[in-house]
Amino acid sequence: MEQRGIPNSNGAENMRHIILHYHILKNAGSTFVSTLRRNFGDNFATFDSPRYDQLLRPEALVEFVKERPNIVAISSHHFFPPVPEMEGIQFHEVLILRNPLDRLRSMYDFFRRMQATENPLTVEAKRLTLPAFLELLIQIRPNLVTNAQVNAIVNRGGRFPDQGDADRALRFLRSVAAVGVVEAFDVFALSAEHSLRAVFPGCDFSYVPENISPRRKGDLQSRLRQLANECGQDLYQKIVSLNQYDTNLVEAAAAESLRRSREIAFSSFHVRELQTRVIRQKLLSRITNNQSRLQRLWKRATRIISKPVSSHTSIR
Repeated sequence: MEQRGIPNSNGAENMRHIILHYHILKNAGSTFVSTLRRNFGDNFATFDSPRYDQLLRPEALVEFVKERPNIVAISSHHFFPPVPEMEGIQFHEVLILRNPLDRLRSMYDFFRRMQATENPLTVEAKRLTLPAFLELLIQIRPNLVTNAQVNAIVNRGGRFPDQGDADRALRFLRSVAAVGVVEAFDVFALSAEHSLRAVFPGCDFSYVPENISPRRKGDLQSRLRQLANECGQDLYQKIVSLNQYDTNLVEAAAAESLRRSREIAFSSFHVRELQTRVIRQKLLSRITNNQSRLQRLWKRATRIISKPVSSHTSIR
């Protein structure tokens, strides 16, 4: 009997299949990682550098995969294309993109929420207003605010993209096993399931949203209007112009994801069925979290109850 999500063992030349998710910061990566972990358990692994600003080389991925023959799904913040060629191994690349302006706002909120780390931006975001933070990025970390997604995909973050880079990024997203955008995550999840189930039977990408900014407005246009109001027209237009390649790539990714879903002839029934599975996952997650909370409270209460009471009391 096949286990959900584990690749078929019969297949040409017993090829080893591995999902490789490029986890670009604030692109619903935590949400997708939770689905990979649920599907594959101990056969899923993260592949990250100990340093926040250090990318991993292809040879490091080769070593990582060879040392872990059980791994069938990987997610990485610090590894970007090109994927190394390995005999007997086929990588199934997964890419999720996001509107670059909405992504910058989410980065700011994320850095403000998290504890201070060696990444200085976790300190600066707490100290600065949103406009001041974006101006600082433009001055000292322009690679993070200038077509960062195109830059990561085709240059491994190495230089500012040009039109040739933008064209290469467009060709790349059309070649990956699963592609989508945060704003249409359900379409991505359905098409990714269909694409990968041929190799990973029964994989289920219903999800529980993770790492969502508090008080986040529901629709993209409302969030962009709020961003424009907070930044002012001059700064807003500046970051728009700095991200034209990213904007075009995200639009192309959304169109490619939709094209794939139409080729598979998805209907409203499939969307409703996924949404039912999402509701089920949310309920299960809530139950699990409540159970964990009760267990922590019970352990705490047990320690207090079992603490010996001193028999020596002083009377004055």
